[in-house]
Amino acid sequence: MSIRVTCPQCQHAFAVRDEYAGKRGKCPQCGGIFVAEAGAPAAEQIPVLAVGGANGASRGRRNGVAVESLPAVHVAATSSARTDAGAATSVGAYAARRRSGGMPMWGWIALGVMLLAAGGSVAGAWMLSPDPAAIKKTVKERTAKADKALKKVENAVLNSLDDAEDKLPDVEKQIDEFARPKTLDEDVIPGVVKVLNVQGGGPRGSGTGWIFNDQHWIATNHHVVAGCESLYVQTADGKKHDIEGVIADKKEWDLAILKPTKLIPGAKVLKIAPNDGSYLPNAGDKVWAIGNPASHMFTATHGIITRRVSQRQLISEASQTDTAFYADPERDIMWIEHDARIFPGNSGGPLLDEHFRVIGVNTLLEMLPLERSIEKAKKERQPVRLSPTFGLASNSMYILELIANHSDGKVKPFSSISDGD
Repeated sequence: MSIRVTCPQCQHAFAVRDEYAGKRGKCPQCGGIFVAEAGAPAAEQIPVLAVGGANGASRGRRNGVAVESLPAVHVAATSSARTDAGAATSVGAYAARRRSGGMPMWGWIALGVMLLAAGGSVAGAWMLSPDPAAIKKTVKERTAKADKALKKVENAVLNSLDDAEDKLPDVEKQIDEFARPKTLDEDVIPGVVKVLNVQGGGPRGSGTGWIFNDQHWIATNHHVVAGCESLYVQTADGKKHDIEGVIADKKEWDLAILKPTKLIPGAKVLKIAPNDGSYLPNAGDKVWAIGNPASHMFTATHGIITRRVSQRQLISEASQTDTAFYADPERDIMWIEHDARIFPGNSGGPLLDEHFRVIGVNTLLEMLPLERSIEKAKKERQPVRLSPTFGLASNSMYILELIANHSDGKVKPFSSISDGD
C-alpha cells in the first residue's frame, strides 16, 4: 500500500509507502517539507518515492534542488503501460548498503592498490633523492674547478698584457717605420756593399752587392767575383767585412750569392719585388740604380725602364755594339733595359722600383759605338760625339730562383767561381 502525499508548497502529488505514515520528508519536486498522513490511500498508481528520514538520512538532488531522503529508499516507477509488480525498479538493496555505509570488495581492492602505489612512489622518491652532503660536495668541487679555470684565464690575460707591454716599444717602432717616408740614405744604402775581388794579395777589381735576408747573404754579379782568391765587402760606414765563401753562382745569369763570416752590424735587408705575377716591370716605370762606380762610393741614379729585352734580341743587335757579351747565346734570359746612369763598378748593384724594391741586378752598360767615335774623332781631329747608352739588369726572378736552389747555405770554395755551375 502507498499513501498519497501532496506537497504543501508546490502542490506536487506523489506517493510514499504506508510504513512511512506520520514521518517527515522532502518534496522531490521543490525540496519542501511534508508529513505523510495515514489513511488516505493513493487513488491511482503514481511514481512512489520513499526518501530516508532522520536515521541514516541521505541527500540527493532533483532538478538542481537538494532533498533529504527518508530511510529505506524505494522508488517504483509505474505507468499505465506497466502494472506488473516486477516492473517497478527496486533500489532497496542499494538503500541498505547506503544505510550501512559499506563499500564493495572491488572498491577496497582498488583503494589498497592505490595506497600501495602511492607508498611505493614516496619510498622510491626518498631512496632516489640525492644526499645533501653529496650535493654540497659536488657544488664545492665544481666551484673550485670554475675558480681554477677563471684563474688560468686571468693569468693568461695578465701574461698577454705583460707581453704586449714588453712588445709595445717594438710595435711603436714598426709603426714609426711604416709611417716614416722611405729614403735611400736610411733604407737602401745600408743594405748595399762594395765587393772587392782579391787576387795576388791585393784588390784586383770591385763591384757592388746587396743584402737580401736576415743571414746577410749578399747578391752580386758572377763576373765581379770570378777568379778571386778571397773576397771582402765594405759598407757605407767604411768598415770592411770578410766573406766566408760562395753559396751559389751561375755564369749564364751572371749572378752569385756570397756569405759573410758574421752578420754585418747596421745592415739593412732589401726587399725583392714579388715574382708571382703581381708585379712586372714595364717600359716607363721609374727606377733607381745604386752602386759604386769607379771611385764614387754608394751613388744613386734615377731613370725609367726603356724596355724588356731578351738575350736573342741583343744578339740580333750585336753588330751595333762593341762587346761580345751580347753575342753569348748561353745567356738566354730576359733583361731589363733602363736609362739610369751606371758605370763600371755598378755591376751587381740593385735596380729598384719606386717603392725601393729590388726588381733586377745591374750587370753592365750598353756600349754603343762610343770608342769607335773617339778613335775616329782623334784621326780626323774632330770634336768627340757622345752616343746615348743604356744599362742592363737581369730580372730579379733569376736571383730568386738561385736563392731557392741553394737555400741550405752550403759554402763552396772561391776557386769554384771561375767556372760557375
